[in-house]
Amino acid sequence: MFRKVFLITLLMLAASVSNANTRCWVFFKDKNIVPGQEQPSLDYAMAQVSDRSILRRQKNLVPLSSFGDIQVSQVYIDHIRRTGAKVRVISKWLNAVSVEANETQLASIRALGFVKNIRNFSARLSMELPLRTNPSALDSVEYGNSYHQNEMCRIPELHARGLSGQGVLLCMLDTGFMTEHESLVNLNYLAMRDFIFGDSIVHNEAGQDSADQHLHGTAVLSAAAGLDSNNIIGPAYGATWMLAKTEYVPTETEVEEDYYVAGLEWADSAGADITSSSLGYIDWYTQDQMDGRTTVVARAVVEAQRRGILVVTAEGNEGRSDWGTVISPADADSILAVGGVDSLEVYWEASSPGPTADGRMKPDICAQSSATWCAAIFANDAYWRLSGTSLATPIVAGVCALVMEANPDWTAQQVRAAILATGSQADMPDNLLGHGIANAEAAADYVFSAVNPRNDIPAMLDMSAFPNPVNGVVTVRLTLNKAQKGQLALFDVLGRRVATLKNDEFGVGTSELSVPVDGFASGSYFLSFTGSRESTTVPLVILK
Repeated sequence: MFRKVFLITLLMLAASVSNANTRCWVFFKDKNIVPGQEQPSLDYAMAQVSDRSILRRQKNLVPLSSFGDIQVSQVYIDHIRRTGAKVRVISKWLNAVSVEANETQLASIRALGFVKNIRNFSARLSMELPLRTNPSALDSVEYGNSYHQNEMCRIPELHARGLSGQGVLLCMLDTGFMTEHESLVNLNYLAMRDFIFGDSIVHNEAGQDSADQHLHGTAVLSAAAGLDSNNIIGPAYGATWMLAKTEYVPTETEVEEDYYVAGLEWADSAGADITSSSLGYIDWYTQDQMDGRTTVVARAVVEAQRRGILVVTAEGNEGRSDWGTVISPADADSILAVGGVDSLEVYWEASSPGPTADGRMKPDICAQSSATWCAAIFANDAYWRLSGTSLATPIVAGVCALVMEANPDWTAQQVRAAILATGSQADMPDNLLGHGIANAEAAADYVFSAVNPRNDIPAMLDMSAFPNPVNGVVTVRLTLNKAQKGQLALFDVLGRRVATLKNDEFGVGTSELSVPVDGFASGSYFLSFTGSRESTTVPLVILK
């Protein structure tokens, strides 16, 4: 049967010239908190966070509040606006604002004493799209043409148990969504937000959006949760969804990373358990910056996972390009970067291979990324096959929701660990397929070992401090899966370094350090470990 296939990559190249406005990030040195008002500032910040978000943090054994939860100083924002620059997005996690400004305005911003640095945006949206295809024969009456992509990950077996993602809150960040499509109209939606135009409308709007603005998001959402008997069934059709329209796709319009960061913070505040994004960024960056710590979006997803969110994101479609490796934020640690296989369960050659710039294996896990069945935007009952790790990612996000529903007491990192430990090549992971194809059934039934019940594969960075509150000497227990150079430091709630407690080589495994803190004033602090491969922070209260 003849099939005509066009592979299209949508590239939005960020550029600036001397007489035009530049879009960039402005980072601040601090949050301008009056001494003595640190705790009230934290209390106010947490009052803006939903109960569900707090419960998620408690379940995931992460700090309930941190410096990143405090809002950016309004005084600083007002100073930026007085230069004439347009403030686009405010990020409390990054302590930064994204702006649109000319060179004169940027010079004025650089002169402000509270500005730490300024960085350009990155922009790239990449997806391979077969524009036409002839549907194959139905694989299953109920699943229709989506059966094979589901069965590859052993999803129908969990559906047969009555699991569908119920009780799990997922946030999808993408280009827009045709929610009136018959496969999406009956899903459970908690909230929708258009970060581009500042409203709650995520479908196409006449006069604002291009005709295919919602193509990508519609396809991706249907692969995760579509529900239309005899046509498509996504893994997490019973989950609750938040939809974030963060990417603007008309030709010669930048695809901005600032809306992506804003979408993640929105998801956290509402209490999302999982975020799924099929977008990545490489422009303005170099390959040696794909280290999980450098790009703005990688830093943002790390902040999300530190708050107990399971971040699922696309590995990228750069396997055949000059770039040839992982894109960001898939380079971040402790997330699920999703690569792709074809319908024969063989590596799909466009899927970006690893490793990251600092030598970590990527992708983490895989699903079908070639000729994946999904919703089309041409009619409310239209379907087609598309290709890209964009389509593998929502399938894995749906698998995560099923595993989370089956094991409601598991942390996000336990869900991640179970999925990695039960992948089709978990015993021999590599930089093409990671741990292999996800197996939802095996992951849901996974039994953690008594040695490391929180996270078997890979062993995660873990740090605790006790007693807490402390008066005198605190014991810091640190677990590392790799020996590395690291620094243990104490910070106040404003994010200022109070003291460097140890700067040395740290060995693999669990070690305990006795640290005197009686020389510090009573108050709330953060104990931070920053290693060459990973970092973590825990709260510490000193009482005298």
